[in-house]
Amino acid sequence: MVKTILVEALNEVFKPLGFRKKSTNWYRVSGDLYCVVSVQDSSWDESCYVNIGFAPAAKVKASWLPESKCLVRFRADTITSISREGLDLLSGEVAEAGGEGGLRVALVEKVASPVARAVNSIDNIQGLTSLLRTSISDQVFIHREIRDELLAEG
Repeated sequence: MVKTILVEALNEVFKPLGFRKKSTNWYRVSGDLYCVVSVQDSSWDESCYVNIGFAPAAKVKASWLPESKCLVRFRADTITSISREGLDLLSGEVAEAGGEGGLRVALVEKVASPVARAVNSIDNIQGLTSLLRTSISDQVFIHREIRDELLAEG
């Protein structure tokens, strides 16, 4: 249940920002960067994860690149503006207790909107570097191909 409602919440927030939807992914090229937001099921329970990926726009073929192929990747739980309460909404147990209508509203407010605020204006390496330094905890995958460029910015 939580995944279906989360997909609706993300779609409500990301479509108006120019993101295209493919299955449970929202993606776009903005400036020099490609961004994708993806929903992933947990292997362990009914919960799900929101994954975010960035790659140079030049790496993207036919306007699509899955999050797993992006050079910079992190989960929504590393975005410092998302509260523990927001992350708890992604749990199947919390979702069942809250009811569908209230859950959708809460997911828009506490997960989808903060993710959108974090990634919407990022359109170049400098912006991504700033995001990583100011709004993301240290649990980020940065591919060696782009690591030096990101670390050199400042």
